[in-house]
Amino acid sequence: MANKKVFVSGTYDILHAGHIKFFKDARALGGHLTVCSASSEVIKLSKKRTSALPDRHKLAIIGELRCVDKALISSDLDPVFDFLGHWKRDGAPDILAVTDDDRNAERKRAVCRDYGVELVVLPKTPPSADEPEPISTTAIRKRIKADQGV
Repeated sequence: MANKKVFVSGTYDILHAGHIKFFKDARALGGHLTVCSASSEVIKLSKKRTSALPDRHKLAIIGELRCVDKALISSDLDPVFDFLGHWKRDGAPDILAVTDDDRNAERKRAVCRDYGVELVVLPKTPPSADEPEPISTTAIRKRIKADQGV
């Protein structure tokens, strides 16, 4: 287990404690964690909105996390498989970790089979025992809009 390479991919547009918990849980599956964040172009394509942070800022923040060994910005303009260019260039990981609310998990499972990668579905859990509910970027964005009266 310690030598397994784990890969996660997501928007990570407004980084929050739920993301950190997911990264730590994913990192516990192996000895190396790569986090691939969706590029601004992919966010525009998949979410139909502008990214909250420039790509370089997300890369800098994610790359500084102790549980993250390598941080990447997605390489492909594909809303589901924006990370495949990295797999083709750098080699596929041993594990792709996703959360249990990933709408594309079954499609990712099929791609994982093609690459010989194990798909591990992790529960979306609160970031700490003090938090009753998992947080999401969508909830944060809605809270900001509500505060602005939008």
